[in-house]
Amino acid sequence: MRHPARLCTVLVLSLLALTACKRQPQPMPGALAAPAGMRSMAMAAAPAAANRRIAFSESFVIELPASAVEATQQKTLEACLAAGCSVLNTRLDRLRDGSVEGSISVRIAPDKYQAFADAVTAPPARLVSHAETAEDKTIPLLDIEKRLDAQIALRDRLSAMLKQTGTSVGDLVAVEKQLADVQGAIESETAQRDYLRTITDTVAVDVSYNGLVQQAGPVDLSPLRIAFDQFVQTVIGSFGDMISWVAYALPWLPLAALGGWGAFWIIRRLKRAVVDSTGASHKMD
Repeated sequence: MRHPARLCTVLVLSLLALTACKRQPQPMPGALAAPAGMRSMAMAAAPAAANRRIAFSESFVIELPASAVEATQQKTLEACLAAGCSVLNTRLDRLRDGSVEGSISVRIAPDKYQAFADAVTAPPARLVSHAETAEDKTIPLLDIEKRLDAQIALRDRLSAMLKQTGTSVGDLVAVEKQLADVQGAIESETAQRDYLRTITDTVAVDVSYNGLVQQAGPVDLSPLRIAFDQFVQTVIGSFGDMISWVAYALPWLPLAALGGWGAFWIIRRLKRAVVDSTGASHKMD
């Protein structure tokens, strides 16, 4: 009896040991937390992330009452200018149904972006969607800088050749022509380099405003207002077409009157001639 009991004890202990070996350590609660955003992911991807040039773009779509769109847009622009940003584009449209739509496009420093984003989504605005994109511009910027350095070195060599004595006139003309081409290439590549630096040193922010018409109660009467506006517009358009046709026909009215009078006179003369001929024939009878 002792051997089966010992055997059972050994089997139970073996099963417990195997179960303990198969257990995996549970991750800490903070280990599953996602990064704060795409910007932190892109900049912390590699040890040399500080040398990377990434162009970030942010896009917001917000809704708010139509009557508050213009004031909110102006307030956002004032906050943008106070933060030292660059305004690229603004738009404000008042639609026939009473709604208002607007948009702004700006570039702002990364350290001022979060405060600006908070101002964009502040009440009465309601955030509908927010998109963030990142594009690595490191390779294009390094390429343009290398080409620019080569062009500057070539310009220096050509300038030195112009200063050499004993150079023929033909060689001087050829060097000056090549120097002008090189200078044009330097200016073009400098503009491209500055643009790449601008889009990587700042954050592009696009904000779209959708102004909604406030309705009294659960019924939306805007379709009736749209239909009435279209009716009035159609009547006005038809009246305008009638005036245009009158203006087109007015210069021809004297000629038409003269032609009608001439036709009436001819017809009258013909009738009189027929009557005279008929009366003469009756007298002869």
